[in-house]
Amino acid sequence: MNEYRKIILPTRPQPDTIIAVFILQLLGREKFPGIQDAEFEVSPVLPAGETPESLEAKGTVVVDVGGGSLDHHAAKTKTTASKLVAEHLGVASDPALTKLLAFAERDDFYGKGTVSNDPLDRAFGLSGLVVNLNRSNDKDPVKVFKLIIPIIAAHYEEESRRTKEMPQEFEERRKAGEVETFSVKQRGNTLKGVIIRSDNVSMPGYLRSQMGGRFDVVVQRKTSGHVNILTRQTKQPEIDGLAALIRMEEAMRAGKELERSEKELRAPGRLTEVPNWYYDPATNSIQNGGANPPADIAPTKIACEDWQSILVRGLSGNIWEE
Repeated sequence: MNEYRKIILPTRPQPDTIIAVFILQLLGREKFPGIQDAEFEVSPVLPAGETPESLEAKGTVVVDVGGGSLDHHAAKTKTTASKLVAEHLGVASDPALTKLLAFAERDDFYGKGTVSNDPLDRAFGLSGLVVNLNRSNDKDPVKVFKLIIPIIAAHYEEESRRTKEMPQEFEERRKAGEVETFSVKQRGNTLKGVIIRSDNVSMPGYLRSQMGGRFDVVVQRKTSGHVNILTRQTKQPEIDGLAALIRMEEAMRAGKELERSEKELRAPGRLTEVPNWYYDPATNSIQNGGANPPADIAPTKIACEDWQSILVRGLSGNIWEE
């Protein structure tokens, strides 16, 4: 079996070729052993007398140059190098690659890696950053690949969690009885909520997404006992009443007197009597320690079985009910 130690690429890195190399190095290790550690060589033409096939026999993979099977310029139909690589490896249907392949196509076909006309969006969009890196590293194009690939990898890892790991974990939690769903009316709108026991920091984002169910309110119970309440930004449910109710409930369970006005109970920030709860209007969340609770933030004393009732009362506005 060949060991693949080199990847030949065209002179100027583009989002498409960068994504193609990322896919090749991450998902092509079975077909091309050693490719994850391959060195890069940038050249607009292949060595004299060589073809992509002859080079592959010597442990070199040629991407987007030389007219081979991974060169989109030589394809019979309009395509991209990244899609050719994904198809060659049999991973084109990987849902975690969907956005990367679509981005590469839009950037390569239409020059619209960034669609927005806002100057800041264009300056800091990936396509614009690649252009700037090419200009500042015109003598070292390999550096551009090495700088951008970790960014692509971070996106892929999160997409993999969102499209594969999250749905699997959610289903496992549901079957284990660790998921509760509820709905509540608030000012004529119906809010859709979920309570889940999970330590996965990406779970709230997934549950608020289209794929995860578009829940308006997500309550994450950690194994440490900490509870965080996050909301879907596009819906922006009112949670100041819920914050007030949680503070009253927490103080009662801790045996503390909470002599505060309704305005104070609904106020952002922390109350000294219940410092383990923080109401953050900027993110429209109520946090008992956040994603990674620090040692000085105690977990809530509110019991698991009480949360659904508290959420319904607090979100509906009936916070003064017994």
